[in-house]
Amino acid sequence: ETAIGRELAAAELIFDYSSYGAKISALEPFVGYSGALELHKLTIEALDVEQFLIFVAKTDDGRVLDEELCQKMMLLPASVNGNSDNVAGLDEILKAEIKKKVEIVDVRNGQFFEEEVLKLDNWSEDLKKGLEQEIKEIDKQIRQARRDSKLAASLSDKLKHQKQIKQLEQSRNKKRRELFDQQDRIDAQRDELIEKIERKLKQKHETNTIFAVKWSLR
Repeated sequence: ETAIGRELAAAELIFDYSSYGAKISALEPFVGYSGALELHKLTIEALDVEQFLIFVAKTDDGRVLDEELCQKMMLLPASVNGNSDNVAGLDEILKAEIKKKVEIVDVRNGQFFEEEVLKLDNWSEDLKKGLEQEIKEIDKQIRQARRDSKLAASLSDKLKHQKQIKQLEQSRNKKRRELFDQQDRIDAQRDELIEKIERKLKQKHETNTIFAVKWSLR
């Protein structure tokens, strides 16, 4: 519990809608009502550390105020009445709000994972196409060198073309090995990414109460 929370413990916030000077249609049905209001800080540790402020509130007769309504109410002028009954528990509402935030973070992290895998896949595909094109070009040069060797009249020319063919075949074999090595490297990076994200997706979260008060809207 924070210093603000201790200061407002067992207090009542009296919100003055009539003094706000502007119309907030969503709040008008709650004028004359009172209830419980809490503000919590939610910290979620997953791929990153994220923090959220969560308002939860309800009227004394059980009507739930969503976060947007709570935020609108907090815009109003307010006074503090230090003599109030204990705040009614809002645990179930808070649990539902925490679940929503956790799901939002989970979906966003899932999108991040898909984007990172797609980057690896695109890189792999571009690399593969580039090396395969180089191999095709070398194959073309080898075929031409073989034709030139057949057409060569002298033994020295034939030998020259055969040496060229041997060099081209060595170059082609090197490119093929490079293709396999690069693919293995990309597969290893994908495995590393998956392991890293799996470790971080052991999601932890904690909630700290900033304040919990009674409220009245007048």
